[in-house]
Amino acid sequence: MEFTVPISSPFSLEHTLVSGQAFRWSRRGDWWYGVVGGGVLKVRQEGDVLKCVSSTGALGASWVSDYFRLDEDLEHVLASISRDDPITRAVERFYGLRLIRQDRWECLASFVLATNANIPRIEKMVEAVCAKYGEAFEFEGDVYHRFPSPQALGGSTVSDLRGCGLGYRAPFLKKVAASVARGDVDFSAVASLPYEESRRLLLRELFGEKVLLGVGPKVADCVLLYSCGKDEAFPIDVWIARAVARSYPRLMDSSLRARLKREGKVRMAAGDYVRLSASVRGYFGGYAGYAQQYLYMAIRSEE
Repeated sequence: MEFTVPISSPFSLEHTLVSGQAFRWSRRGDWWYGVVGGGVLKVRQEGDVLKCVSSTGALGASWVSDYFRLDEDLEHVLASISRDDPITRAVERFYGLRLIRQDRWECLASFVLATNANIPRIEKMVEAVCAKYGEAFEFEGDVYHRFPSPQALGGSTVSDLRGCGLGYRAPFLKKVAASVARGDVDFSAVASLPYEESRRLLLRELFGEKVLLGVGPKVADCVLLYSCGKDEAFPIDVWIARAVARSYPRLMDSSLRARLKREGKVRMAAGDYVRLSASVRGYFGGYAGYAQQYLYMAIRSEE
């Protein structure tokens, strides 16, 4: 199915798709191919229009607009976060980057795999899991695999998951998938509750054991930001910690800043993460997640 989607406010397809939010997009010439929504979306940007080809009628214009959040006023968002020179420079350089709205289960599973891994490694792990457990289908003569269901991954063995190159993440993915398959996670509640409550819901324990084993504060924030519309969520990894330490040292605890400066890469305790998250969210406000995304792109581009 071929169709076009008009763009009435700032949008950069390229900046959005290379910003580390999702892991099943690849570029071929002028086109981007994404295995999303149970099919394939082929898309390219021509000025203020998106040219699209999809493998299924379910991936139509309204789906694309919702996925890329094209109905939202990005100018207002960027004006809200552009409070100083570092973020203003990042916004100017990566203007048009938008947060996307992903499938919640896929986002959760993907970021469980994303711990302590770079983007190429994450993409490789996600594709290996999809190839082994996802339903196969064809588009333009190529074979693709849908993202596996929680039931498929929850019923897998740890050894088979390790065979996908997941390493220590294999048992975490299995347990998370099993929890979702049992209905222990109410994604609708996570999306509808205020940020702090939804975050606690993802991190909660039952009978002394985490419901989502392997989901820490950073993974929870990624899920909330990239799939649940919690724009104030501010995921913190080593890249963001470095960006904050360099451009916003007053927002970071001095001991954490000293450790980061000394070691270059530091594993934050839960308390460190919570304090830094609260500090940065207090500074940037309700669109702190957008600030995070632009700062992430800026500091990664310098490496």
